[in-house]
Amino acid sequence: MDKGKRNCVIRYIMLFIVFAAVAFGLYAFFSAEKGTAYTPPVTPVETIQPQWCTIEEGIELTGYVQPDAAIPVIPFVSGTIQTYDAEAGRMVSEGETIAMIDARPYELQKLQAEAQVKGLEAAFARVEALKEKGGATAQDYDTLSAQLEAARAQLEAAELQLSYATVTAPVSGTIIQASSAAGSVASPEMPLAVIADLSDLVVDLKVGERYYSSISGRSDELKVVISTPDGASSEAEVISIAPLVDPTSKTLTLRVRLTDPEAFIPGMFVRASVVWSSDEYLTLPLSVRKLDGSAYAIAADGESAEYIEMESIAEDDERFAINPSYEGRMFISKGQNGLLPGEKVRVLEAAR
Repeated sequence: MDKGKRNCVIRYIMLFIVFAAVAFGLYAFFSAEKGTAYTPPVTPVETIQPQWCTIEEGIELTGYVQPDAAIPVIPFVSGTIQTYDAEAGRMVSEGETIAMIDARPYELQKLQAEAQVKGLEAAFARVEALKEKGGATAQDYDTLSAQLEAARAQLEAAELQLSYATVTAPVSGTIIQASSAAGSVASPEMPLAVIADLSDLVVDLKVGERYYSSISGRSDELKVVISTPDGASSEAEVISIAPLVDPTSKTLTLRVRLTDPEAFIPGMFVRASVVWSSDEYLTLPLSVRKLDGSAYAIAADGESAEYIEMESIAEDDERFAINPSYEGRMFISKGQNGLLPGEKVRVLEAAR
C-alpha cells in the first residue's frame, strides 16, 4: 500500500475513534444522570362536620292580599245622585246611608199608585154591596177584586223603588272603593262603592301541581307565614285547597286567612312560606353536595377523599339531611369539585 492510501486509512480510523469516544461520553453522561419520579400534587381541602338541625320542607310563593268578601254597593234604581257620602277608607255600618238618588220620579209613581188603589177600593166597595143585594154579578166582583190586588202590588213596588233612592251599606266594613260623586248618574249596572271587612283578609296562593300530594289532606298541619317586602308578617290559617288544577298554569289554589291582618291592606304584594314537614336531622350545608348529589368525606386513612352517594332525605334553602350513621365524619366543604375517589388530600382547616 502506498503512503497516500495509508494516510487516508489512518485518518478514517482516527475519525471513527473520535466519534466513538463522543458517543461513549454522551452515553456515559446520560446513563449517569439519575431519573426523577413524578409526584402528583396533593389537593388542599377544607372540611366540616355534620350538625343536627331542624329542616322544614316547603315552598316559597307570592300572592296578593284581598278581602275574603268585597261587597259592591249596587243602586237598584237609576237617577241623578244628589248626595254622595262614600269615601275610600271610611268605615260604615250596615244600613248607613251611602248616597241619595233623586227620588221625585219615584214619589210620583207612588202617588199614582196610591190614587189608583183608592179609586179601585171605592169601586170594589160599591160592587161588594151590590153583590150582597143581587145587583152585581160574581164576575164583576172577581174582576174588580183582581184589579184592586194588582193596583196594591203596583203601589208596593212604587214604595219599594222609592226606598231604593236612599242607597245604604249592605254590610258593615270599610269602603275600599268609591267611584262616584254627587251630580253623576247612578244605575244598577255600576256599583257606587265597594265595602270590605279589613279584619278578614285572605291570600290566594298558586301551588304547582307537583306539590299536591305534599299539601293534600294537611289543611290543619300546614304552617303558612305571610310577609311583606318591608318585613311585616303574619301567620295564616288554611281556608281551602282547591280540588282542581288549572290546565293552563298547572297550578291549584291554596287560600289562606291572615291571623294578624293589621299590617296588611287589600292589593298588597306578599310572599308566603308554606311548610308541610318539620323535623330534626343530621345535616350538612348545601355547598358540600356536588351537582350529582354526592359528597366527599375524609377517608379512614385521614389522607384521601372518600366518594359518598347521598340519599335524598330532606332539605331546605341552606342544608340537607344525611344518614345519622355519618355523625362525627369530616366532609369536604371546599375543594371537592375537582376530586376523584381515593385522591390524596391535605386538610387546611376544619370548620366548627
